[in-house]
Amino acid sequence: MKKFRVLITLLSILILSQSAYAANESVQDHPGYVDFTTLSSIAGIEPSVEISLRGPMLNMITNLLKSQDKETASFISKLLRVSVLVFDSDQIDMNSITDTMSDISSDLDRQDWERVVRVREDESHVDIYFRLSSDSEVIYGIAIMVVEENETVLVNIVGDIMVEDLSALGERFDIEELVDIDIN
Repeated sequence: MKKFRVLITLLSILILSQSAYAANESVQDHPGYVDFTTLSSIAGIEPSVEISLRGPMLNMITNLLKSQDKETASFISKLLRVSVLVFDSDQIDMNSITDTMSDISSDLDRQDWERVVRVREDESHVDIYFRLSSDSEVIYGIAIMVVEENETVLVNIVGDIMVEDLSALGERFDIEELVDIDIN
């Protein structure tokens, strides 16, 4: 009986690890996913902030919010992954980071991402992209890259977000720029 339990436990671990691997692979294959590993590796330091919300955690957040805030819960339920990395810029080679950020921006441009913000000012480099469906009804991903004198921030939001969801979220949290968003 003891060997049977050990065998069941090992099989369960294997199945769960394969499921987690498959879920991660599907996010990486999603049109809204951006691979920031190049920028992260150039930094050569650990991020000062790292947020990684994936399916199970996003589902838990959705379930917690359902009774209190249906619009926000609906928005979060459509997300597959939210990744945020923040690095202290004073500890990294700014030229390498901005060059690599430009390379990633060029790749996103070639992959039909829509650049919605670009700032090149003194020590500030900001790029914000949306990956839209062909009919512009769905936002598959949002990529944000910010390099400033004190901090480098990388954000990737992956999911199937309706434009109306962004507007509702903007209203809920009083973010005027999201309320009036019109991607068409």
